[in-house]
Amino acid sequence: MIGFFYVLEGYQQSTASLYIKFDIKANAADKYQVFYSSEKNVWSEANSKIESYDAPGGWKTFEIKLPNAIYYIRLDLGNGLATDVEVRNLSFFAVSDARINLQKLDFESNQLRINELNKDHLKTQINGRDPYFYFNASPFTQSVYHGNIGNSFILALLSLLVGAIYYFVAGNAKRLYSFVRDLYRNKNLVYSLAKNDFKTKYASSYLGILWGFIQPLITILTYWFVFQVGLRSGNVGDVPFIVWFIAGIVPWFFFSEALIGATNVFSEYSYLVKKVLFRIELLPFVKIVSAGFVQLFFILFIFIVHGFYGYPPTFYNFQLIYYLICMIVLVTSITFLTSAVMLFFKDLNQIISVIVQIGFWFTPIGWPVSMLSDFWAKLFKLNPMYYIVQGYRDSFINQVLFFERPYETVYFWIFCFFMFTVGFKIFEKLKPHFSDVL
Repeated sequence: MIGFFYVLEGYQQSTASLYIKFDIKANAADKYQVFYSSEKNVWSEANSKIESYDAPGGWKTFEIKLPNAIYYIRLDLGNGLATDVEVRNLSFFAVSDARINLQKLDFESNQLRINELNKDHLKTQINGRDPYFYFNASPFTQSVYHGNIGNSFILALLSLLVGAIYYFVAGNAKRLYSFVRDLYRNKNLVYSLAKNDFKTKYASSYLGILWGFIQPLITILTYWFVFQVGLRSGNVGDVPFIVWFIAGIVPWFFFSEALIGATNVFSEYSYLVKKVLFRIELLPFVKIVSAGFVQLFFILFIFIVHGFYGYPPTFYNFQLIYYLICMIVLVTSITFLTSAVMLFFKDLNQIISVIVQIGFWFTPIGWPVSMLSDFWAKLFKLNPMYYIVQGYRDSFINQVLFFERPYETVYFWIFCFFMFTVGFKIFEKLKPHFSDVL
């Protein structure tokens, strides 16, 4: 656990990006530029970032990513279009943050007059076309790479939790390995049952298995009409809404269908549960594979829609295999618990249906997580389906590999292994009583 703590802390420091953040208020729209340099009074356009201020009379927050190795910062307060410019809440952040006390900051200025100065707020009057101030940033940029006490405490708790989960999972590793081995040995049986399950689900209807594809398509069209036509949702960044939306809702189709189906599988296949020689541990996986047939079709559907909008297949699409495995493991880990408990607590079926309905809105599928504050965004990311939805978008749109999101990846697999172990233990304890309640 101690080693894991230092690994986390070291990785956090080595990968954390450096940002400067401040608020601007001016009486005219203008462009603001941040220069950064390792030498005093050596500035170049190549080492700068430009941001637009388009809210005359109001405050606007600027957050600019910087190289890690910088020593001096110069903030250009526009091109002289505004006569009064205010700056507040100037700070740097990486692992931790460093708020700058403007009263104690030793800075030099050009073509501006200081009208008011306190700890967090600088009010200036512009006297020329090139107003700016610059300062030595090294004391602040060095301090933000060291976590504060609160951050270290969180890392210590996380290390302790991971150690406890590892001990718990490792103690049941043989049973988990036995399940995976039996699943592999009976893969043909599982596939056959899943194929039959998929066919019989719609056997009594005229359109048959086509309903398995029609219903999700209608759902996509409905949400598209509500969000983009009715609510007039624009592009998400530079990405058309429908392209961004279907990459998120398609994995949700699989998760919701597999979760509900696998939760009820023992009631549906009660005749197999009562057979002494049948490995009923395989039944939840039958429903998961059955849901996977529709998922494969809609992955193809994503490729078609994205291609129509000018997003051709790329190397990053191959990691969909990884995220499909993630979904299968996640649903399996949850449904071992829910399918066993549902036989003794019938209301769980309705509770799962409600959770699925609410979960759609609590997973950033129809809205971007960037709409939330940092606190709420971190809270919503604890939803393991966020990792998969984001993974689909990374594979099709953002072109981000899964190992570039190390914290989310570690959290997701810890969650799955823990849930799998808990679910499997409860399943084994309740299994002898299944026949009594069916």
